[in-house]
Amino acid sequence: MDDGQPLPLFVLPMTLMPGEVTQLRVFEPRYKQMLDTCILDERPFGLVLNDPFQPVRGWDGPRTTGTLAYIEHHEEAGSNHMLVVRGGERFDVVEVIEPALPPFSDPAVSDLVGEDGFFPDQEALMARADELGRADLPLHISASVRIRPSFEPDEGASTTVFNLVRSTMTAIAGAMGIDEDTAGPWVQSRIEEVETSGPDGVFLAASMVLPDLESRQLVLASSTLQEAVAEFEIGLRDLRRDLGLEEE
Repeated sequence: MDDGQPLPLFVLPMTLMPGEVTQLRVFEPRYKQMLDTCILDERPFGLVLNDPFQPVRGWDGPRTTGTLAYIEHHEEAGSNHMLVVRGGERFDVVEVIEPALPPFSDPAVSDLVGEDGFFPDQEALMARADELGRADLPLHISASVRIRPSFEPDEGASTTVFNLVRSTMTAIAGAMGIDEDTAGPWVQSRIEEVETSGPDGVFLAASMVLPDLESRQLVLASSTLQEAVAEFEIGLRDLRRDLGLEEE
């Protein structure tokens, strides 16, 4: 992502951590256009948590830190696109670029939605963008971004992450009634995934056990490994207390 081109953004109420693999369903015309471009050019897109308090042309805007999403598998299922993506490098949003059109609730485009509630196709939307003098812009939000470097190694911080993941996941398995002989190899395999990721393994650990989006976002946006581990511990506090791993 050093080519200077704006990064297409998939703005969702979710986080994607570096190293995390997840599935996405794409059905909105703006994101279908984004996907067409990314597949054609063999480029990632940015997946970033939405911020309803910072709207961009009527849409929820992006938070300031997101993750590159590399497409590992794609198939069409009716009018939907099904994706498997893997989280790559983190990035900071430097400048947000507005999309061509506002949401369908806006009078400028509301007439394009049929009585059946189905979205118009990309061609109809770009024709409307042309009428409004905005055909030079894509349908989706994009941004100029700055790629974040990986964390510097810190053996003590990484050991803290391993221990937190091990104890938390073991306690979760116990709460689900999974016996130790069954849970042990499963927990160990997850620890090995985190360990293989090096200093950035804290992000993969957060994707495995942190219970809420805001906690994950705080880890994702951390500037150092030590800060990320501190946010990881804070985010786990209530869950670990409920599991009997922390004192009241």
